[in-house]
Amino acid sequence: AAAVRTRVTPHLPMPDLFSSTSSPEADGTGALPPAKARKVGSPSKMRGADAALLAAAAMKARWSSLVLVEVTSTSPDYIKPWKMHSQRSCKGSGFVIEGGRILTNYHVVQDAIDVRLRKHGVSRRWRGTVLARGPDVDLALLAVHEDEEGRGDSFWNGVTPAVWCSTLPALQSAVHVIGFPTGGTTISVTQGVVSRVDCKNYRVGSSAFANSGGLLVLQIDAAINAGNSGGPAFCSDGSVVGVAFQSLGGAADGIGYLIPTQVCLNFLAAVAGGEYKGISDVPFLARELRNASLRRRHRVPDDVTGVLVTRASSHSALGVRVDDVVLSIDGKKVGDDGSVELRESELVSYEFLLTGKQRGEPTSVLVLRGGERVQLCAPLSQLPRRLPRNHGFDCFPHYVIIGGLVFVRLCCPMLEDKRSKGHHSAIYDLVNYQIARSFPPADGGGEGGEVAEILLLTEILAAPLNYGYTCHAWRVLDTLNGQRPKSLRALHQMYRAVPDGAFLEFVFSHGGDQIVLDATECRQSEPDILQLHAIPSATSDGLQGGGEEPAAPAPAP
Repeated sequence: AAAVRTRVTPHLPMPDLFSSTSSPEADGTGALPPAKARKVGSPSKMRGADAALLAAAAMKARWSSLVLVEVTSTSPDYIKPWKMHSQRSCKGSGFVIEGGRILTNYHVVQDAIDVRLRKHGVSRRWRGTVLARGPDVDLALLAVHEDEEGRGDSFWNGVTPAVWCSTLPALQSAVHVIGFPTGGTTISVTQGVVSRVDCKNYRVGSSAFANSGGLLVLQIDAAINAGNSGGPAFCSDGSVVGVAFQSLGGAADGIGYLIPTQVCLNFLAAVAGGEYKGISDVPFLARELRNASLRRRHRVPDDVTGVLVTRASSHSALGVRVDDVVLSIDGKKVGDDGSVELRESELVSYEFLLTGKQRGEPTSVLVLRGGERVQLCAPLSQLPRRLPRNHGFDCFPHYVIIGGLVFVRLCCPMLEDKRSKGHHSAIYDLVNYQIARSFPPADGGGEGGEVAEILLLTEILAAPLNYGYTCHAWRVLDTLNGQRPKSLRALHQMYRAVPDGAFLEFVFSHGGDQIVLDATECRQSEPDILQLHAIPSATSDGLQGGGEEPAAPAPAP
């Protein structure tokens, strides 16, 4: 299958493409003057030309909102968590919205340590700061750094904030994508149409399965290249219909994706209400209900459609159960293939009805349970998860080293690391196994409840005391001396509680593999192992203390 690529990119100044004397100008407020009369041509041609000029003027009036975003970033190394990756630079696009803020893609400013903002048509760079990040919707909110205000010209001089389109664009609607893509250093404008409205997983790559659910997306045929990311897509009246964020690579041609206005406004509303905590998770998994025997087994009438729930989270307030048949969501009938009507003759996945709401907004679900119709209603939220998704949100590069054994928490940033492909078979087998048992989560309760971490042995740092254990890397830790640690902190505390002279017996899942080490030798060899591998500490910051001390595991005999 063709890979979906997210992109980020270049720029510099821009030629004024509408600077001819015959082109109307915006008055700085966003209002447009009437088109100039023409003395030649038929009335129909005059009307067509004037309409084209008005559309061009409307577009140009919004160009002042365009911003080049230049980013320097560095990310933590989740395979070797005591290290950082090399510094890198990238460029993307953004645009000014009301309230003195700039909207762009999350992947443009991900792991940013320095952000510079350049207005369209101005060479100066202003230092920027990231106000909010939404990795699940690939959006981020920026502002001009407070140190920049009062130093020369204000960033906001001559800037007209972009205006949002109030409706979802119809198919074949014209769109203009504006940004600073690769291939040149000036502004780029590409034109196309809305070719599809769909429900899509915004998360791509090795960790796509960990997404909360599908969100609405606009597919367009206008070119979207690296560097367009975060830039606006305007409709013919100059309002923003979406934010460029992905294109389809491989053999596909002319397929780009926009984040629609509704998703952007939900993100901004959540930020305005406080800290952004992400979209709501779809609280159940379901399968199509098209097989006749399956329908009879669950007593589904012939004139009824829906999907069969195969897994349901006990942490969701909605109350959907396994073997429920979901008939409708918020009054929209669910088809046997999981589709619902978006607009007349347009069908998309039911997931957008659950993920596309603002936090706390109630959801109504009609289910068929044991042949009886049951109406459910509750607000949705994020669910506890065993596999953290995003660095800086629900996971950090923590580690514990015991006798040269490197333990980390399994998380999505590990899977996205290119080096994990060298362990393809082992890591994906264990991921599939762990994810299969993590919906609903095996531990924890309610939103924000603690969930048992999946602890992974990633490496064995060679030392005399662990000689002979060379084939146990990339295994999930099951128990230490018969007890199952629920976190890296608990593992470290359990190790500290084992007395000198006793043994440490690590048991791993998938076959019960074991590693046995002498506790005394582990402690004595620790300084030499750390020095040899240039590792600053046997544990990451924050794991040495804090939290309640667990009971000491019984030493291995």
